Amino acid sequence: MRVGMYNRWLATLGGGEKHSLAIAEWLSQRHAVTVLSHAAVPRELAASRLNLDLSRVEFATIPDAQEIANLSAQFDLFINASHMDFFPSRAPHSAALIYFPASFPLETALKLRRRAGFVAKRWLKLPSFVEGVVTMRWVNDAILCDYYSPLKIKLPPARLGYQVHFDLQPDRNATAAHVLLDGVSVPATRTGAGGWTHYRMRVPPSGANRAHEILIQTQAGKLTHFVIENPRYCLFRLLFESRLGERWGKRLLHLSPTPNSILESMDTYDAIWANSRFTQKWIARYWNRDSQVLYPPVDVECFQATDKRKQILSVGRFFAGSHNKKHQVMIAAFKEMVDQGLTGWELHLAGGKTPGDEHTEYLRQVYADAQGYPVVIHPDIPFDDLVTLYSESAIYWHAGGYGEDENSDPIRFEHFGITTVEAMASGCVPVVIAKGGQPEIVKHQRNGFLWETIAELKALTWQVIRDESLRQSLSEVAVRNSRRYGKAQFCATLQSELQKMGLERGGM
Repeated sequence: MRVGMYNRWLATLGGGEKHSLAIAEWLSQRHAVTVLSHAAVPRELAASRLNLDLSRVEFATIPDAQEIANLSAQFDLFINASHMDFFPSRAPHSAALIYFPASFPLETALKLRRRAGFVAKRWLKLPSFVEGVVTMRWVNDAILCDYYSPLKIKLPPARLGYQVHFDLQPDRNATAAHVLLDGVSVPATRTGAGGWTHYRMRVPPSGANRAHEILIQTQAGKLTHFVIENPRYCLFRLLFESRLGERWGKRLLHLSPTPNSILESMDTYDAIWANSRFTQKWIARYWNRDSQVLYPPVDVECFQATDKRKQILSVGRFFAGSHNKKHQVMIAAFKEMVDQGLTGWELHLAGGKTPGDEHTEYLRQVYADAQGYPVVIHPDIPFDDLVTLYSESAIYWHAGGYGEDENSDPIRFEHFGITTVEAMASGCVPVVIAKGGQPEIVKHQRNGFLWETIAELKALTWQVIRDESLRQSLSEVAVRNSRRYGKAQFCATLQSELQKMGLERGGM
């Protein structure tokens, strides 16, 4: 059987990429597997970074995401494993791996609200940031957009035409930006300080149904000061950037013109695989579609419990934004515990650094907040050192999503919690927020504790610190329960899912 898999974000080699490539690894034992993406990723690098055997997996680079639907027809089984990429599959059998679903309303009241949004968007002559956006926020009264290539912006039609201008800053390790308007290359107008490049272009007149498109091709970068020289767009900036707040402005800019096309595309897949029950719940709520849970595999066999030190550990990438790992929240809670008499204990924060000035500033602020207290920061820690840190730590903290609204912004929460499982496999007692996917892993008072307030976080941590027998019993159960998320269980679930599609018979 010929198997194809697509993942636009393959070059990031993150948690989602490990999840998808673990599927490719397992299938490659019996089938010919090709992984498609837009940037060349050395197989050896992916295998080493993600601890996978990819020796039988082929990697292919394709130039245009618009060809994916047609390419899918070349395979017997096609797997769309690319976050927020929705297109129909033309393969005889297909599955979509969903890390979190795109949101659009299905209820009548929300449909009316969405329709009103479209009317406002058309009248205000707003663009649509339809592809490639990682984060978007307002900084100093201007849009600041982090993106991953390609960034696609749909421009509104206009009978008289108009000017568009913006500033770009490709990431330091990225190639120079290639900007196209309706497929025609647009040269930079000028280059400024800090690697920022200014672009100005004239959008020609068009009919009411003729949209234009800006395509920005570079591995990753930032866009800011995006302006359409139109009185209505100026009104939008005045109202939403200055008066009504960035949240509503971002919603209008992200508002997709074709929500039904997502469901139509998903209906061409035989199966939808969710990475957790939390994600499964939101697939049902957002899309009204059934899905099956295929948890990401965790290398639990790489971790082990050793003699514990008086250490609290939290693992998560250092980056700015409201959906970050809440390092500063945890530092503040730990400092309060120290001020209340906690002695001999350390808080360790480990995670990868994120490129970009605001992320660098965030990490600098984390260091500043920790100053004068027994808090140790481990940016870009090697895997072997991280394993040691897990094994030596007695307690594991996770605060991702604290202070956020799960009903309005569920994407800001941890959708599963690989680091929590790794900590449990290492014998750490998890004391984690009762939000997102964490309650699927941690069962309160059985293999750890769940909390909702900082007062609860501190009280439960004190309880574990003061009761060594409790810590040991929770640790033992945590280690046993972590095996539920190992590779053996992952392979068994994957085989069962493929059997439902009539593709796998018998064991591997």
